[in-house]
Formats: sequence, C-alpha cells, structure tokens
Amino acid sequence: MPNIKVKIDVGYSETEDPVTESDSVERIGDGSFKLVIGHEYEFDIDRLERALLQVNYPALRTALSEHLEQASKKKDRCTNSFCVHRLIK
Repeated sequence: MPNIKVKIDVGYSETEDPVTESDSVERIGDGSFKLVIGHEYEFDIDRLERALLQVNYPALRTALSEHLEQASKKKDRCTNSFCVHRLIK
C-alpha cells in the first residue's frame, strides 16, 4: 500500500491583480487559493500573517475533503478479502 505525501506551497508575489474585494479568498483554475492585499501592507507582519492564514484554511479543508473522498471511493471498490488484506498491510 503506498504512503501518503502531504505538501503545501506558500508564498508571496507581486501582482497587478486588483485587491480582493471584501477580503475573501478566491479559488483559482489550478485548484489553489489566493488573496490579493494592498501594497501598503508589504511590511505589516500582522496583515501578512492573517492573509496566509486566510488562504491556508480553505486550501487545507479542500485538500482534506478531496483526499477523504478519494480514499473512501478506493475503499468501496475493495470489498473482497484480498483487497482488504492489502489495505491493512
């Protein structure tokens, strides 16, 4: 049975995108999440930290939900004793 790799990619980058309205997190096409804050916060450690936490939470919840959904489907397909034995190993 394969192991499970957990990964996360976090970072800041400059953008010409407009500031996110109402401080809400957006899911973008590649499945990642973003929040655009104003340039005036470039050195505001509290605002930068809060932005990371705001983006991180939905990303974590989505990843966990998707993993559990896939694992559940895999488990449902494995109903015979041979497959269950392989899952336990």
